[in-house]
Amino acid sequence: MADERVDERGALPSAVWGAPFVLGLLMTLVGLLALSMAVWTSLASIIFLGVMLFISGLIEIGHAFRTWKTGRPLAHFLGGILSAVVGVLLAARPLAGLAAVSLLLAGYFFASGLFRAITSIADRYSQWGWDLLYGISAVILGVVLLAQWPNSALWVVGVLVGIEILLRGTTLMAGGLGLRHVIRARGRATT
Repeated sequence: MADERVDERGALPSAVWGAPFVLGLLMTLVGLLALSMAVWTSLASIIFLGVMLFISGLIEIGHAFRTWKTGRPLAHFLGGILSAVVGVLLAARPLAGLAAVSLLLAGYFFASGLFRAITSIADRYSQWGWDLLYGISAVILGVVLLAQWPNSALWVVGVLVGIEILLRGTTLMAGGLGLRHVIRARGRATT
């Protein structure tokens, strides 16, 4: 299939591998921008989360009314109200939302790191040292976030979102280059 796109010189149209590469490059640049503006990224992320929670709450309330006679509408209705209210609160008070989310993240990093470290030491499975390293790193990250709270609330979400976008971008670029290599190797093998 892809072999047919390779011309007689072994070249291929850039659209085959170039589109994922260019998208990855753009995402990498956006990730770097998000990291350089972590506070703004944090605020935008919390407001976006609030808007999405509000919309999903409205959809869930609508679903409750649609299934009023056939299902359990009360659970959907109450869940929808909860989602909509939390969404409005996050969008209206993003700094308070950031403070709450950063506390949750700090607790999550601490608890998951502690669990990972203890489990890796107790079980001593293959490659357990990597899990121990992850666990210790996560515990340290949780402690740092808690020690710097509420100031850490301003940057932690933005840094995590920026890192996620950056990693997705570099992965797409690597995938595009890998696809280019595979298609060229197949093209040369058929000639």
